[in-house]
Amino acid sequence: MRRRTLKPVTSEGEARVSKGPDRALLAASAAFAAAAGLGSAVAIRDELPGEPLGITVPLSVPAGLAAGWGAGVAAPWPMPVAALIAATRAQRTGASAGTGLLCAGIGLGCIAGTLVEPVTRRPGAWSPGTRLAIAANLASSAALVVAGWRHYRAARR
Repeated sequence: MRRRTLKPVTSEGEARVSKGPDRALLAASAAFAAAAGLGSAVAIRDELPGEPLGITVPLSVPAGLAAGWGAGVAAPWPMPVAALIAATRAQRTGASAGTGLLCAGIGLGCIAGTLVEPVTRRPGAWSPGTRLAIAANLASSAALVVAGWRHYRAARR
């Protein structure tokens, strides 16, 4: 089986993905998982429960994270796990529209989730770790959206 890599930028200024491994998608999903891990550690240390739109669950921060609820600055663990599994599978099977949409959707979901957390709207109360976790969540989620959309577009060609 012949492996093909990313092709150069096209005349329209858009990079194309070949049918081979999509390293950009894998890197974005790994960064997203790392940001979720960082956010989890900060949420536990700073006691930042997940309260999207004011919705709470009667769990401690560690229990909420373990249950998949997430935390104030951490994506629920099923999101980075799904992104990593999808990106890893894309390394073997090539561009897939579903994989691209899944990763882009997860990234958009995390951006929305970060923005609806009360802690995000209180920058005066942020510790340096909280600031870093929010920035890492938003940046890695944006990278996942871009890589996922790029993968989707390549699969549709």
